[in-house]
Parts: sequence; C-alpha cells; structure tokens
Amino acid sequence: MSVKRVAVLLMKYGLLALGLAATAGISALTTMRVVLTSQEVTVPTLLEKRIPEAGVLAARQGLLLRVEGRRNDPRIPADRIMSQEPGPGSTLKTQRTIRVWVSLGPRRLTVPPVEGESLRSGRLSLEQAQVPVGRVVEVSDGAAEGTILQQHPVPGETDSLAGDGASLLVSLGPRNRDYVMPDLIGKKAGEVLDALRLAGLKVAEVRYRTYSGVGPGVVLRQVPPAGHKVSPQGQISLEISKVEP
Repeated sequence: MSVKRVAVLLMKYGLLALGLAATAGISALTTMRVVLTSQEVTVPTLLEKRIPEAGVLAARQGLLLRVEGRRNDPRIPADRIMSQEPGPGSTLKTQRTIRVWVSLGPRRLTVPPVEGESLRSGRLSLEQAQVPVGRVVEVSDGAAEGTILQQHPVPGETDSLAGDGASLLVSLGPRNRDYVMPDLIGKKAGEVLDALRLAGLKVAEVRYRTYSGVGPGVVLRQVPPAGHKVSPQGQISLEISKVEP
C-alpha cells in the first residue's frame, strides 16, 4: 500500500472518529440537560399547614423540610406554618430543603389598668407591659388635664390589639368647657354645692340671710342667673337661707 493511500485512510478514519466524538458529546450534553431538568420540581404551598402535613407534601415533590424557628403571629393559629422559603410556586431541585417558620399564635398581653392616671404615667405603664399606645382622643372634662378617662382594651389578658394598639380617652381639663347655668333657686344648698363641685365649677361667694317663710339651707339667689353660660374659670355666687334669729 502506498504512503499516499495510507495517509488518505488515516485522514478518513480520523475525521470519522472526530465525528463520533462530537456526536457523543452532544448526546451526553443533551442527556445531562434532560436529567437536570427532570430534577427541578415546583415548591408546594405549605402556609397554614401543620408540620406533619407539610412534610408529606414536601416529600411528594422529593423535597426536604426544615423548621427554622417559631414566632408569634396575630393571624396564623399556633402550630401552623406562617412563612416558607422558597415561596409557593418556585422551582427547586429535588433533595433540596424548604425552610419554614411556625406560628406561636397571637402574643398574649396583660393590659394594666391606667384609668385615672396621667397620660404620661399611663403610657409608661403600657410600654412596660409591651402594650403599644395607639389612638389618643382628647375631650373636655371636669377631670384634671391629661387624666386618662377610659381605656380600650380593658385591663386583663388579651390575645391581640385592634388597630395600632391601646386606645385612650384623655381629659383636656375643664377650662374649655362651658355650662348653661341651671335654675338653683329653691333647691337645697347642700345638693347644689355638691353638684357644682362635681362639675368643676367654683363657688366663689356664699352669703346667708333669713327669708320669711323659707326654711334654712335653701338657695335664695344665684349669680349668674339661670340660662347664662358659665365656665370653670367663672365665679358663682349664692345666697342661702338661714335660721331666723
């Protein structure tokens, strides 16, 4: 066989070998791609599932489950999954792990009684109990300025707080409140004085005099008269009957 023919044969078989090698490489690459694609699965929804049920759902997809922690959640009941990673619908290779966090349920709080306290003191008591203060509504009232009149929720244990936290009704004090002066004439002085004191009105002057036909301790005259406006800063004068000498 001539040298030329040997060279032709070598080239021919060399090219054939290269072609077979290239075909094998493409086939291997295609096979690997198919294998890798077949290992990708869809992450199931585990939210609000208990751990045993979630483990079964994960296993069906060839995935593992790992609890990363537990924390309070106001919406998810205790012992149910509140969060997962990766999220539902994501793709993940088999034998990979889904990380989950389990709910402890709503955090129970003990709300301290703060009615009658100053707003500053009440805030401090609530903050120490880890109860956030939400809405504060101020109204005119006979109580001293800054006094907490009502609270919500009421003192005691609670699972959760509506809105942003505890709501407080706070007094602006009596200075912004006007009253219409009632008709006090002919009424018993003791009852009148008690009522005016409870309303936060100041009786600046009380004078006593005898009045024919009227027993002792009855209001005879008032300033301002009935129907006039009076504020807590205003002064009220009363004349009260006394025992005849």
